[in-house]
Amino acid sequence: MRVRWDDESIAKEALKQFPVHGERLVYLGKSDNVTFQVKTKQESLNYLMKLHYATKGIHSKKTVESELLWLEALAADTTLTVPSPVRNRDNGLTTEVAVNASGESVIVTVHHWVNGELLDREPTPGKTRSLAQLMAALHRHAMEWNAPAGFTRPVYDTDNVLSLPGPLKRLPEMNVISGEAYACLERTAHKIVAGLQLQTVAKSTWGLIHSDLHESNYVFDQGIPRPIDFSACGYGYYLFDVAETFLHLSPENRREFLSAYREERQMQEFDAKSLDLFFVWAILRNFAFLANNPAEHASLSELIPRVAKSYFENYLKDEPVLGIGNY
Repeated sequence: MRVRWDDESIAKEALKQFPVHGERLVYLGKSDNVTFQVKTKQESLNYLMKLHYATKGIHSKKTVESELLWLEALAADTTLTVPSPVRNRDNGLTTEVAVNASGESVIVTVHHWVNGELLDREPTPGKTRSLAQLMAALHRHAMEWNAPAGFTRPVYDTDNVLSLPGPLKRLPEMNVISGEAYACLERTAHKIVAGLQLQTVAKSTWGLIHSDLHESNYVFDQGIPRPIDFSACGYGYYLFDVAETFLHLSPENRREFLSAYREERQMQEFDAKSLDLFFVWAILRNFAFLANNPAEHASLSELIPRVAKSYFENYLKDEPVLGIGNY
């Protein structure tokens, strides 16, 4: 019989390999990975530890290390406060620790803790503008930074869009949504792909993006937003990054965000149809993510038909989705 070590024991063993003097571990939660806060004697100096169980399969050690390389560069090249990595005692970005007596291992990383408050409410217009300035700063850095050889992160392209109906295809079989609702999602994915083929890939439009900057992935400290959780960062359109954040903003705040972002990027205007495309893609991606969690199926049974009628049907008919117009 294989004996599996518990997560806290693995974390304590891993911590020995980092130049961090932790007093205690505070369990934060589990999604794809298991996370702990590492508390030290200094109240303002804490760390985040991740046990990357999701590295088995589609992820790899190189993919995790690439995320950390960008975080290191952001910390060195900008004034942004990010969860930059702590290198281990051998100057490595990751450490591997055994999880059972058979020698299976898990990749472990340690990050500087980012202090701040998670928002449990809609941001104010001022905070929304600050958030747009933060995103613009990330994009400016991505445009200027030369990733090292071997840098590997996910790519958000047509293949990504075509993979989204897969998790959703099971929903009609489980009576979560109707076959008609699924067909609408599938048609939407194919229309997004056709639209992406008309998008321009250039230094000013495509590069490294956070891809998941919503209220659970940024904190505010003294009014300044700080991004956290770069685990979904990858290559994509900068407007896709904007659209992902739009999912969590009111229509009024979307306008505030666009205004501030445009000023920071010195853009003349946004193309409304392109923004609609990325917004619908962001919704579809979110549905596919939630579809993998049976606990979300009850809410999806109500949400998908409503959103399909409000957004997807308009998109399929080439009618405005966000209603922003060229801005």
